[in-house]
Amino acid sequence: MAAIIFDFDGTIVDSFDYFANFIAKEAGRYPLSAEDKEAMNGLTLARAARFMGHAWWRLPILYFSGLQAIHRESEHVHIFAGIDRALEKLHAEGHQLFIVSSNSVPMMRNFLKRHSLDRSFVQLYGRVVVFGKAPALRRLMRQQRLQAKDCVYVGDEPRDISAARKVGIRSVAVTWGYTHQTTLAAEQPDAMASTPTELLKILEEI
Repeated sequence: MAAIIFDFDGTIVDSFDYFANFIAKEAGRYPLSAEDKEAMNGLTLARAARFMGHAWWRLPILYFSGLQAIHRESEHVHIFAGIDRALEKLHAEGHQLFIVSSNSVPMMRNFLKRHSLDRSFVQLYGRVVVFGKAPALRRLMRQQRLQAKDCVYVGDEPRDISAARKVGIRSVAVTWGYTHQTTLAAEQPDAMASTPTELLKILEEI
């Protein structure tokens, strides 16, 4: 039995289009052209915001504003096809599931409840953007009395892989989220998955 920690946006939730449109509206460039949308596909949210012309100092404000907006309109974001079945199977097999995310706990809890996944998770850790994900992972491990060797973090961005490395746990990068596969590979995660089915197989073998 493993403790499997998931990122939320870009890993469980397909929220990129929502965030991309929000960033474009804030930049006065909505609706997005087909060319801009293609160029933003695979960028991290920070890089997408910079591509839209936002100054670097506005990124934290923009990100928190986006989270507040998505909380109000959470019905407009969708779960990635197949990830719900993978989560249900991992839970049924006895793995402990957690979420560590920049998103808010109420938004995540409502989303998971709407998809009948709320009981699959032991605990949700949200709003970790200020101090980064590594401290949140350490706090989770301390509070849940978990050893690093028993944990794995699943995410879709380089910072997820980096955070896992900092606390000494394994990482699995998923390629269906915010970041291109080549960028993820350069961070050298312990494994990479291109589909939820492939992710399930990797996690079941850990």
